Amino acid sequence: MKKTIFFILAVGVSLLGATYRFGDSAHSIGLIKADGGAVKHAAHFISGKDSYTLIATATVIPPYRGDVRVALEGNPKLEHKIYASAPVIDLGLRKSPKFIDNILYNLNPKDRISLWVVIRKQADADSIKGEYRLALYDTKTNKSVLRVPLIFKASKAGGEVAHAERH
Repeated sequence: MKKTIFFILAVGVSLLGATYRFGDSAHSIGLIKADGGAVKHAAHFISGKDSYTLIATATVIPPYRGDVRVALEGNPKLEHKIYASAPVIDLGLRKSPKFIDNILYNLNPKDRISLWVVIRKQADADSIKGEYRLALYDTKTNKSVLRVPLIFKASKAGGEVAHAERH
């Protein structure tokens, strides 16, 4: 009986959560490399929303190792906050780099990172338009190790940007 109640409660919470949209969101997959990195595709967003979330995941490719500064670049500057995912309970199965003041410390080959970039529309702007970049720089050399393009486009007359255009 307890399992049935728990299951029904879990389904109810999931359905309730699925009805709420957190602005617009996108995911990007990249490779952190000493020679500039690579990204699978740009992150596309629909202009006119109040908030946007980018989830950027990347793997560190050998021989790169070091500390990385993370920045959201573009003009005009956007109100944003960057978070690094870390396990809720660290079982010690995988090392998680420390993320302090927008710097990832002690990245090593084959490490995997996940960054959440939460962007808010400025109060004095109608919408965010154009192209921005989530840029990762080696802190010793200031060389780019990964750049993820963020593209903000107006929606088509019917509403959403087509899935193929977003990827």
